[in-house]
Amino acid sequence: MDTNQYLEMFLEESKEHLQACNEHLLELEKNPEDLAIVNEVFRSAHTLKGMSATMGYEDIADLTHKMENVLDAIRNSKISVTTEILDIVFKAVDYLEEMVMDIEAGGTGKKDVQELVSTLNQIESGQSIIAASELETAASTMAIEPLKQEIPALHYDDYEKTVINQSQEQGFHAYEITVTLR
Repeated sequence: MDTNQYLEMFLEESKEHLQACNEHLLELEKNPEDLAIVNEVFRSAHTLKGMSATMGYEDIADLTHKMENVLDAIRNSKISVTTEILDIVFKAVDYLEEMVMDIEAGGTGKKDVQELVSTLNQIESGQSIIAASELETAASTMAIEPLKQEIPALHYDDYEKTVINQSQEQGFHAYEITVTLR
């Protein structure tokens, strides 16, 4: 099937559905118990998935399918709406928007979505998740943030000072290392 004649319509409708997803997700943030909003997001995702598959944009169809599965689990009360889950779904919508824009610019719409699909699979199966950005922030904070405790100054006796001085005279370097475990 020649899909070129439908490309403009696909792009237009995709943008509309992605805009609707964003707007409804913002509403869902304010009213996480409102399943009618989840149904609206689900419908837009479902339509986008079908259009993408028909047009041969498998990456968009696959990502949308995984997002749709998470929304289905929410609307069937298998999982609850949380900030972390909404962040991941927003990220999926952002990826989808980037892919549609790539197609509009003449690209293929392909994007590496494996990590995001894996996270959506975790959510769908009910596993707890921590948003990747939170993990990165926590890791960088731990690596960069200095310890807030006082490190006692080390005192050397005369013999230790002599050994250090003699070592330096012979070209060796003396280092003082303090290791603190949390």
